[in-house]
Amino acid sequence: MGLLDYYRQFEEIDQEEWNRGLRERRARERALALQHVPTIDLSSTEWPDLPYSEVVNAAIARARGNVNSYPDRHAAGVRALLAEHHSVSTEQIALGNGAAELLQAAAFALLEPGDELLTPWPSYPLYPLMAQRARARPVPVDLAGGRADVGALVDAAGERTRAVVLCNPNDPTGAYLPADEVRELARLLPDHVHLLVDEAYVHFQDVDPEDAVLRLVDSIDRVLVFRTFSKVYGLSGLRAGYVVAPEGHGALLDTIAPALGVNALTQAAVEQALKIGGGEVLRRRKLVIEQRRRVLRALHDLPVDAPDSQANFVWLRAAGLTGSELAARLERSGVRVAPGGPLGDDEHVRATIRGAATTERLLEALTESFSTSD
Repeated sequence: MGLLDYYRQFEEIDQEEWNRGLRERRARERALALQHVPTIDLSSTEWPDLPYSEVVNAAIARARGNVNSYPDRHAAGVRALLAEHHSVSTEQIALGNGAAELLQAAAFALLEPGDELLTPWPSYPLYPLMAQRARARPVPVDLAGGRADVGALVDAAGERTRAVVLCNPNDPTGAYLPADEVRELARLLPDHVHLLVDEAYVHFQDVDPEDAVLRLVDSIDRVLVFRTFSKVYGLSGLRAGYVVAPEGHGALLDTIAPALGVNALTQAAVEQALKIGGGEVLRRRKLVIEQRRRVLRALHDLPVDAPDSQANFVWLRAAGLTGSELAARLERSGVRVAPGGPLGDDEHVRATIRGAATTERLLEALTESFSTSD
C-alpha cells in the first residue's frame, strides 16, 4: 500500500465517531490502569507524612530513660516553649491529650445541666456531643454562605447560654472568620458566655497572622483558644493539644488540664517538634495554600463548586448529586473523600488538600466523574 492509499482509507471516517471511539478506548485504558493504582484516601484531615526522625528519636530516648517514672504533670518544658512562641505566660497555658479532650473538659467545667452551648453548623461533630455529655443542650446556628454569622450567634445567645464554640477555620467547610470579626463576637456576647475558639487548622489560613485570634486573650476576658499538634505538626497518634487563656484564669485551666498530665513520650516529642519544626510548618503551610488555590481555580471548569477554604481541605458540592453519590463516583476513580452527611450536610463531601500529585489525582477523578456520566 502506497502512502497516498494509506491516507485515503480515513477519508470516509466520521470525525465525531472516531473521537468517540478514542474516548471510549481511553476510558477502558484508564479503568484498567486504575485497577493497579491504590485508592488515595482524602477523607481524613491529619498530616499524611511521617514526622521528623528527630521527633521520634526524642520520644524513644525519653522512653528508654524515663518510662518507669511518672511524667511532669505540669509539662513545664512544653509550656515554656509555647509561652515563648506565643508571648504569653506559662500560667496561661494548659497541655492536654489532644485539643478535643481539652474542649470536652472545658464543656464540663463551664456547663451545668440544662445550659446551652452554641456553635455554627455544620461544624466539628464533637461539639454537640460534648454539650450532651455535660448534660447541656447543643444549639446549632446555621452558617451564612458557609461561614459563621456573628450577628446570628449573638442573637441566639440567651440566659442559659454558657459557651460558644467556634472552629476557625471551620471543619468541614474551611471558612475562616477574621480576627476582627472574632473580636466583635467576643465583645457582643453576654458576660456570662465564654467563647471557645478551636484553631486546629489555623496554620493553613492566609488571611491573618497566625496568632491574630489568639492575641485576643491579651485584652478580652472569657476567650479560650485551643490548638493541636495533630494537623500541621503531624503528631495525631501522640494526642497532644493545648489551650491558651487570658491572665487570671489559672483555676479554670487547672480544671481543664488532665489531672495527671500528658505522658512523658508525648511531651518529649512535642518539645522537639517545637524546637526544630518551624521551617517544616512553614513548608507544609505553603504547600497546602498553593494546592488549595489550584483546586479552587480548577473547579471553575467543572460542575462542582466549593466555598473559599482556609483549611487543608475543600468542601465540594455537585448540583443534582448528594454527597454520598459524589463520594461514590470519586471512589470509583480511585479517590476516597468524606461524605458530608456525618459532618452535617449530605449535599457536600470534604476532600483533603495535600501535595501536587494528590491534587492531580483529585482533579482527574472529578473530571472523570462527570465526563463519563449522563
